[in-house]
Amino acid sequence: MMNLSRLEKLRLDMNNISGEISPSISNLKSLQLLSLLQNSFHGLIPDTICSISSLRCLLLAGNSFTGNIPNCIGQLNELSYLETTLKLRNNLLHGLIPQQLENIQALDLSANNFTGNVPADVGLGNIRYLALSDNKLFGRVPFSLCQENCELMLLDLSSNNLFGTIPTSFGNCSSLVYLNLGSNNLTGGIPEELQGAKRLSFLNISGNHFDGPFPAVVHRLERISVIDMGNNKLSGKIPEFIGDLKDLRILLLEFNSFNGSIPEEINALENLQFIGFSNNQLSGPIPEKLSGLKTIINRPKDKNLLGFIISQLYIGVQVNLVAKGLSMQLDMVGTYNNELDLSCNNLSGNLPSELGHLQGLYALNLSHNRLSGNIPTAIGNISLLESLDLSYNNLSGEIPVSLALLDPLSTLNLAHNNLSGEIPTSPHFDTLSRDGLAYIGNKFLCGAPDGIHCDREDFPTPESSESEHSEEQSGEWKMVLALAFAGYVVGFWGLFGVVYLVNEKWRKAYWASVDRILDGIIRCRKIRVSSVKPVIFSSFYLFVF
Repeated sequence: MMNLSRLEKLRLDMNNISGEISPSISNLKSLQLLSLLQNSFHGLIPDTICSISSLRCLLLAGNSFTGNIPNCIGQLNELSYLETTLKLRNNLLHGLIPQQLENIQALDLSANNFTGNVPADVGLGNIRYLALSDNKLFGRVPFSLCQENCELMLLDLSSNNLFGTIPTSFGNCSSLVYLNLGSNNLTGGIPEELQGAKRLSFLNISGNHFDGPFPAVVHRLERISVIDMGNNKLSGKIPEFIGDLKDLRILLLEFNSFNGSIPEEINALENLQFIGFSNNQLSGPIPEKLSGLKTIINRPKDKNLLGFIISQLYIGVQVNLVAKGLSMQLDMVGTYNNELDLSCNNLSGNLPSELGHLQGLYALNLSHNRLSGNIPTAIGNISLLESLDLSYNNLSGEIPVSLALLDPLSTLNLAHNNLSGEIPTSPHFDTLSRDGLAYIGNKFLCGAPDGIHCDREDFPTPESSESEHSEEQSGEWKMVLALAFAGYVVGFWGLFGVVYLVNEKWRKAYWASVDRILDGIIRCRKIRVSSVKPVIFSSFYLFVF
């Protein structure tokens, strides 16, 4: 290395190189940038690296470095006016985070095994980019993170064990663009002082214990583009002012206790592409007017990623969505990704025909509600739809033939409704549910596993069946009520035994009800670990927000 004393930049990224950094690295006296990203380096980071006074960019992410960070690391580039970047994410580093980091402007220690508190001094310098997510940090979020006139633009403390409340000092972070406190044990609410963060575009407080109504301070965050408040204890109504947030692209409120109706003002959000309201207590109809959701109607064809470039580092987002029958994670979210998920609520009424205007929609999940009426033919106009779940509702009538013409559709679930008639066919549509599970629980649907036979000349409907068997059902219900009364006397097993042994039809109905209840509980109450996570790269992508 003595012959490389004038070397200023050394990049060996993504070459699968193994080995350790030699203490003689200090001989590279003129080195300004050392980048060993995505290799197989291991061992300790030598203390001698701190003696390279010119080093201002140390990028060692994506390796297997172990041990502690040298305490002298904050002295890097001590005499230089240029920004200092330290990126050590996704290693096996542990111990405490060094206290003195005043000279570091961009610090990324995410995805390691650091313990202890978030250092109070870390916010006292000129730091702009601070990412400490996915560690084992505990304690409170330090009040010192946002001092007056601070330059902090990105703060990511997600996926740790932090507790307490959000400091009111965050209102001093007038330059803050990205705030991620998700997956911790924080309580309380969002302080009103946060309105001082006028540039805030990304807000994630999911996976905590926040309670109370939807935070009113959000209305004053005029540049907000991503809101994730999922998996908390928030309640009350979704406010009408949500329609004033014109830059909003992602709105995730799943796994809370929001009630009331979905505000019609959501139709004013032309840039909105992800709507996640599942697992709440929302009621009333789905808004009739949806034509204002321009980004979903006309899915962008570009390949732009949603994200930010801060201190020469790009940070994007990941979104968890329920599509194709599974919980899926998009590692990179582009302007072309979208979803509408209103599942597991108490929504009622008919499916609005304006759903057909959302031609660029990728996934539509309205399952586990109380929706009724026919499936509108206009849903067949959602020409790019790949996943459709309308299961566990009270939908009736025939399956529209237009659904069979959706070639992109790869997942379909219409189970447990009151559909009737024949299942439409097409070469592609026939492959969506060869086992018939997409149609189970529709006893008047010809071709469903538990439906009627297709060789009948006249297909019964729920209405005709009810008319033909009203007297029989009346007698059966009288018997059931009598048995229920007897159950209060002889106990549960007396009733269960009679129902189970006397009538096979009752027995099947009983177990079908049990299966339906259990399936609904299991599918609707899965706790979401997190929904929006950062993805950080050192290379540049289009700055969308």
